[in-house]
Amino acid sequence: MITAIEFVRHLGLGWNLGNTFDAFPLEGEHEAATAAGRDWTPEDQQRLWRNKPFTAECAANVKAAGFDTIRIPVTWMEWADADGIVQERWMAAVQQAVDWSLDAGLNVILNVHHDGGNGDTLWIRRASRQWDAVSRRYEGLWRSIATRFADYDHRLVLEGGNEICFPDVSQDQAFTLLNRLNQIFVDVVRATGGRNADRYLLIPGFNTDTVLTCDERYRLPQDSIEDRLIVSIHYYSPAEFALAEHDCTWGTPATTWGTAAEVEAVAADFALQRARFIDHGIPVIIGEYGLLTEPVDGKDHASNIAWLKTVVNCALDNGSCPVLWDTSVKEMCFLDRETGRFYDPDVAEVFAAARARLDGEN
Repeated sequence: MITAIEFVRHLGLGWNLGNTFDAFPLEGEHEAATAAGRDWTPEDQQRLWRNKPFTAECAANVKAAGFDTIRIPVTWMEWADADGIVQERWMAAVQQAVDWSLDAGLNVILNVHHDGGNGDTLWIRRASRQWDAVSRRYEGLWRSIATRFADYDHRLVLEGGNEICFPDVSQDQAFTLLNRLNQIFVDVVRATGGRNADRYLLIPGFNTDTVLTCDERYRLPQDSIEDRLIVSIHYYSPAEFALAEHDCTWGTPATTWGTAAEVEAVAADFALQRARFIDHGIPVIIGEYGLLTEPVDGKDHASNIAWLKTVVNCALDNGSCPVLWDTSVKEMCFLDRETGRFYDPDVAEVFAAARARLDGEN
């Protein structure tokens, strides 16, 4: 087995299957279908946020576009009970997506996604108030997932969660809760045996934020095998530029980016990741990064391209796999899933250059 640092370098460039398996009903669509006597299917779920269901052709298009790794975010709560037992047809649909991706020559990151988000129905953050119920459900869910994929080879990476934090308790308590959940994830996956006994596992950072994850209160779980854990960090900084929509209320949107100070701030974030983890033999995957692309938000196009280049190159400098967040149909749109072409030729050039860089290093 190669080291975790070497393994992550081999993951190359990554792409997120955004707003597809991670979609969940926001307006009671599932309940309405059931009340009307209609069957609610995994394909219905994937269509909720405007995308078409994933296909083998889409997986092949992602590979042809120059990506080496696909991250498949999955929200499980509509299809799993209070003990984390997943309905067969949802598990089968997720497994089919993994199989299509592996068959296309992609590495796969499979996770538990919006279950850890902020909202009344999203359950993992309730651990601060309902530890026993949440930890039991989380343990059961990961046992279900890990058992299903126990015989898959190491091109499959399992990721314990997504942007998990606990804003209703003190930060010290929140770090403790996340560390406990991460330990459950590792222990449960390892206990299922098979290839899971030494599979590379992606451990969620604190809200996947650089500064908070690099805090000493964040601790990697104990593992039964050495050198198989990877840290997950997301990158959308500065949020006022990457995420702030024209009508947002939490900050003042910035439409341009790229001053010397702004570039240095990004470089400093990646240097912090390197000093805290990578220099100590612990690799980092940038599980998400991206920015708004819709014209309504008024972002300067040249600034968008400069930001993408900077983030991708900083990640590759660290030996990290940068995994682009792509909704494909709204907000952050990069790749046409049906053709495999980038919507923006300038974005295509960014990834062509990154692809050439990686090919030259291998």
